[in-house]
Amino acid sequence: MNEPPSNNGAFIAKLGAWLQLAQVIGFGGTVVGMMKAFRVLGTNGTADPAKLSRAISEVLTSTFIGIAVALIGVILVIIAVTACRYRAAWMFWFLCIYGGLMIFSYFFPFGLFFLIFALVKKAEFLPPQSAATAVLPS
Repeated sequence: MNEPPSNNGAFIAKLGAWLQLAQVIGFGGTVVGMMKAFRVLGTNGTADPAKLSRAISEVLTSTFIGIAVALIGVILVIIAVTACRYRAAWMFWFLCIYGGLMIFSYFFPFGLFFLIFALVKKAEFLPPQSAATAVLPS
């Protein structure tokens, strides 16, 4: 039952963690698109509906792509820690920090899962230090 972690699990976990950056890039595209939409509104006081709808379409497209890619990353992280049983200290901290941040977003259920999973399985992610390697205060 206690199988060693696979290399596939490490690759999947790292890929899933890196794909979380897609949200930031997607929201950057959202900001740029909203600036274009407001520029269309502010040129003459009245907006050309075709130009405005094109700008809004850009906003929605970049937001959707960012969220979709990040969701794929979340699913990959879940696969890595559950099915592949990938355990590493960096993954523990990633699950805790990113899960805590996700609680305040639309990915709330995933953030809650990440936090609970990391805290329940903490001993598997962070094996206890032996007495020889522990640093004792002087």
